[in-house]
Amino acid sequence: MKKYFITSSIFLLFFFISFSQIQTPQPSPFSNTKQKVGLVDITIEYSRPSMKGRKIFGSLISYNELWRTGANQNSKITFSGDVMIDSTRIKKGTYSIYTRPAFDSWELIFYKKTDNWGLPSVWDKNLVALTTTSPANNLPFQVKTFTIALNNLDNNGASLDFFWENTIVSFSINTLTKTKVIFDVEKTLKNNPSSQDYYKAAVFYLEENLDIKLSKYWIDKCFELRDEIPYWMLNQKALIYFAYGNKIIAEEAAILGLSLAKKTKITDSIKTLKQTLDFIQAN
Repeated sequence: MKKYFITSSIFLLFFFISFSQIQTPQPSPFSNTKQKVGLVDITIEYSRPSMKGRKIFGSLISYNELWRTGANQNSKITFSGDVMIDSTRIKKGTYSIYTRPAFDSWELIFYKKTDNWGLPSVWDKNLVALTTTSPANNLPFQVKTFTIALNNLDNNGASLDFFWENTIVSFSINTLTKTKVIFDVEKTLKNNPSSQDYYKAAVFYLEENLDIKLSKYWIDKCFELRDEIPYWMLNQKALIYFAYGNKIIAEEAAILGLSLAKKTKITDSIKTLKQTLDFIQAN
């Protein structure tokens, strides 16, 4: 009987514990953001504390002291390829993000050891991959939850932005896209390139304001290899020929592209070709 009572008590205790656990929101929820920038995948992992009525910079976060740049485990950033930040080349890999906020600027530090909980117990200057500084600017509104974001994306990079309270600090990331693509273009176009290879090379040289003569040559080679020309390729041909200085061919390509776009009945495509045609005719 005693054995039965003990067994029953253990079962009831387990039952009570299993079905009475209370789940509450994390005070600093974890965030994992992945963004393709140029040819590089950038991943940011960090925990996001909120203001909760507190004064942040100069109070909760002391000025001129090293900060984990978030909450809980140290914040991390991962690059799938090499990048440049200021004049420092950062090898692909994962780094801890540390900052030293001041009243009018922040120091950004990438640290090679990433299994820290907060700040390293012993700081090793040999593990510092990057140290750079950027101005701290005031926002006309309040950001209540700490945010790290990648903004202002283009082919060659983005800004790494830190927001909290009334402060924003931005650092420029150069993903070295231009150098990488030029190398790939030269290599690919020497080895039996497809029409798509010529097309990508032509558009990239146009967008990056590189050799427009080569861009024109490659778009022509692209068209030579195709039986059918889609409207979006005609749009790019129009822009390339306009940049090259041949407005007549540019206008002809835009008119043909617009007529093909109208057949698709896709509003955005029609609008894009119409804008290209209007731009060529107005200039």
